[in-house]
Amino acid sequence: MADEDEEYYEESGDSSEQQGSEDFVDSNGDGDSFTEVTHQSWGSRLQEQASKSVAGFVLFLAAFPLLFWNEGRAVDVSMALEEGKGAVVPVVADALDTSNDGKLIHFSGEATTQDVVTDLDFAIEARALKLRRITKMYQWEEEKEERKEKTSGGGEKTVTRYKYSKVWSEDHIDSGSFNRKGSRGRSNPASIPYESDEFVADKITVGAFQLSSSLIEEIDAFEALRLPAEVREEIGDRTVHRTGNGLYIGADSAEPEIGDLKVSFEVVPSPTEVSVVSRQKGNRLEPYLSKTGTVELLQVGLASADLMFNSAEEELALETWILRLVGLVAMAAGLTMLFKILETVIDRIPFIGIHMGTVVGVGTTLVAILIALPLALLTIAIAWFFARPILSIILLVLAAGGFFAAKKYANK
Repeated sequence: MADEDEEYYEESGDSSEQQGSEDFVDSNGDGDSFTEVTHQSWGSRLQEQASKSVAGFVLFLAAFPLLFWNEGRAVDVSMALEEGKGAVVPVVADALDTSNDGKLIHFSGEATTQDVVTDLDFAIEARALKLRRITKMYQWEEEKEERKEKTSGGGEKTVTRYKYSKVWSEDHIDSGSFNRKGSRGRSNPASIPYESDEFVADKITVGAFQLSSSLIEEIDAFEALRLPAEVREEIGDRTVHRTGNGLYIGADSAEPEIGDLKVSFEVVPSPTEVSVVSRQKGNRLEPYLSKTGTVELLQVGLASADLMFNSAEEELALETWILRLVGLVAMAAGLTMLFKILETVIDRIPFIGIHMGTVVGVGTTLVAILIALPLALLTIAIAWFFARPILSIILLVLAAGGFFAAKKYANK
């Protein structure tokens, strides 16, 4: 049948894979790369694109609640920061004033602990606020480069090049997801033993105040830990070597093998100077509850309350714009996936289909962007209407202009 994919598999005749004929080529003599050529008929492309169109429509719809939630969150956090900036009271960290109970306070001082944090696996300990273990494993990595070419009759040829290399990675690389023919003999261990971990002191104080767990999470002033003179020589059934200020688990660090480990350690020393904005409750600190959200800030180093609130507002603005961009891209990508089926249908037209399909693909992408932009602005405007009506009106005007431009382009 003309519209059926010709199926061929080098290892087995598993017809469950929607794939056409395949050619396997070792693109260089060292066996580090592998090229796969697949052919897909027009009928198979059309069926696949129909599924992608449904997924694109779902992605398009999902962008609306994301944008709306993001704007609502931005409004609430912004108002909470404004309220907090007006309510904050400066205090001295070393003096506990019970009259400030329930109030939002600001102070600077040295975060300290009497606890000893310990990595039991490697018997490494330090009197510090935090101890962090960083583990990297020597693993195979697969890189994938793909090129698509349209063929006569609406079909498509895909040339995929797989490249394999050995890398040190803190994240486990699942070799089970590699190309099943090109990755023969290239497998990684099922997991990283003694993976990266963090150990935190139970009690950390700044002067008279005990920090909450949420504040402690914000302390990230890590620095390298100098290892003791003697370290463990074995862990499990593997030999541990000292290499500089780190540990090596394997036979020879000069000739690493797959599964070998590099381990290093970092600490947040005690003391570390911090600045805090939080609610006082006795000698403890907890988030301050405003009308629209919570306020609790920590910054490493000496910082005024104004500087901390300004930094929080800048961080909020950056996060908000990133999520706006994510929502816009999701909306445009969803529409592009939805319209892509038109390009596949036109590719079937003899002689001109290959070229016209490409033109239609570019056109539908532009239309998708022109539709997504005003819709995103409209969603943002509605979300801001009750908190910032003037901004909402401006966005509505921009959205209307975008709809007009999209309609004019579509008519052309």
